[in-house]
Amino acid sequence: MSITIIKIPQSELKIMKFIWNTDYEISSKNITSAMENEYNWNASTTLSLLSKLVNRGFLEAKKIKRLTYYNILIKKKAYLRFETKYFLCTIHSNSIESLIKSLKDCGFINDI
Repeated sequence: MSITIIKIPQSELKIMKFIWNTDYEISSKNITSAMENEYNWNASTTLSLLSKLVNRGFLEAKKIKRLTYYNILIKKKAYLRFETKYFLCTIHSNSIESLIKSLKDCGFINDI
């Protein structure tokens, strides 16, 4: 089975970063609480974004009693690889030289 990774909005990425850092099955209650504390989001906002992440294939949801629990389907490493490739292809036209020059110009790296 092949998993298709797509670019997700920053709001969904914030949720995924939180879930990736926990690295275990986590309840909607824990996620909504964390997003409220960190970003002052309403529970309905977080739940809506979680639903989108399930539909996009990033998470799997299962209902246990009154709570929904989420499991990671797309690992952090796979998404980082996708984003890096996407950035290199779209912004730097697949040119490592362009990327390095840009990093150097921004002061992220010194003379090589």
